[in-house]
Amino acid sequence: MVDVNWTLLLPREAQSVGKARRMLRDTADLVGMDPDITFDLGVALTEACANVIEHSGPAEGYWVAAGISSDRCWVDVIDNGVGFAPRRLVEVRGSRRPAAAVATAPDMAESGRGLMLIEALCDRVDIRNHPARGAMIHFERDLKPREPVAA
Repeated sequence: MVDVNWTLLLPREAQSVGKARRMLRDTADLVGMDPDITFDLGVALTEACANVIEHSGPAEGYWVAAGISSDRCWVDVIDNGVGFAPRRLVEVRGSRRPAAAVATAPDMAESGRGLMLIEALCDRVDIRNHPARGAMIHFERDLKPREPVAA
């Protein structure tokens, strides 16, 4: 398998989500990634992009970067907003999360469930302030088959 990396600068509007998801799907198809993994990563990407569109403040655009190698796919969604206030980020299972995302889904009306979905679909998730600009959601999925869950 060939390694593929790409970066998109997208306008902060709902229509951009489909463009990012299509780019990920087309790249995954090009390298022969499992369609189920492609679907899961597409859902995670949609949630991350929707989070940026909803919460990145006055930012006009955002970046989506992705890479696929023989053993994993990673995605970064980076906004150009103000980022998270440091006290709002907490450590959860080795990853930094916005404090609102730590509550369980029933405790939340609309906020934070997308981040929980990303975590459920991916093997590694990290949410932090990007060193050069707003917030960054980074997620990865191993491309090796997962062990079956015992019934």
